[in-house]
Amino acid sequence: MSSDPTTLDQHTLARLVVDALERTAFVLADPCDEPDALPPADTYAQIDFSGPTTGCVELLASREFARNLAASILGADASEITDIQCEEALRELANIVGGSVITALGGSDCRFSLGLPRLGRAHATGDDTACVLDAEGQRLEVHCHHARAA
Repeated sequence: MSSDPTTLDQHTLARLVVDALERTAFVLADPCDEPDALPPADTYAQIDFSGPTTGCVELLASREFARNLAASILGADASEITDIQCEEALRELANIVGGSVITALGGSDCRFSLGLPRLGRAHATGDDTACVLDAEGQRLEVHCHHARAA
């Protein structure tokens, strides 16, 4: 984790997401040095958090990433996965990553609350920490928008 529990850098964010993917869905991912080589994001989910720092975690993914994620979570073949299941899986990942982010931001005295994950793009302001992951050839881009609470 970061030495300052109120900050989150790109490498810590990437590690949190990679760990969440491996732990919950057995999906392998690595930070991507050439994001333009990955398919574009066309599926979006986000989750808000509040506490000493307020903001949101936003996931931008290729549809095939979401399909593979849902298939891994459900133990099904990717060809059997519906668009609704793709969206539900991405919202669930937003929930898991959001929980990891607030734990990283809050340190041992985590006084944050986490909203409900939803589909769509965030229109957030404040600091933006981001990473792009290559998940078996598919795009997963994660943004953490955050600002000190007033």
